[in-house]
Amino acid sequence: MILTARSHSIPKALVPTRSFPLAETDPAAFVRVIVRCSKVFGEKLHSGLAHSFSKNFVQWYSRRLAAVFGAREARVLSVSPGSFDTAMGKLEADPGASDLLKVSAIKRFGEPEEIAAVLAFAASEAPGYLTGIDILVDGGTRAGQEFRSKSWRPENRSRCALAPSHVRFGARAVRPQDNQRR
Repeated sequence: MILTARSHSIPKALVPTRSFPLAETDPAAFVRVIVRCSKVFGEKLHSGLAHSFSKNFVQWYSRRLAAVFGAREARVLSVSPGSFDTAMGKLEADPGASDLLKVSAIKRFGEPEEIAAVLAFAASEAPGYLTGIDILVDGGTRAGQEFRSKSWRPENRSRCALAPSHVRFGARAVRPQDNQRR
């Protein structure tokens, strides 16, 4: 299943994931929930939220099908392309996709051959253990959005939880040099 990267741009807490099973048991109720939830932030964001919800649903459904069909040795996954240099990608360039290049790890639109290579790999037998996952192919745009905050910049590394100058256990601070004395 092919998606767009939009499913990755919305906080997961806003996605009505618990209502997704309704799509199989009560499609009309499912539609009502999606429409109601997409209107929460007003008319201006309605279509964008509905689009994001639909993409999140496809990811959920891919995982659901992977769980069902895995016993039959079938793999199911979804692919979410970011902005690509295609006719469709050029239509998206003006409304903001080109602005995303400012935070993207790779500062360019993807080439059609690059997404084709990912799809060919996913469809081949090579990734035989790959199932129930979404492959995000966005040139690092989502990563750039997530880590653009000041706390993740190299000059602020000492504040980063991954590189503490010491770790506190109870009332006693343990410093790296303490391990050398033992």
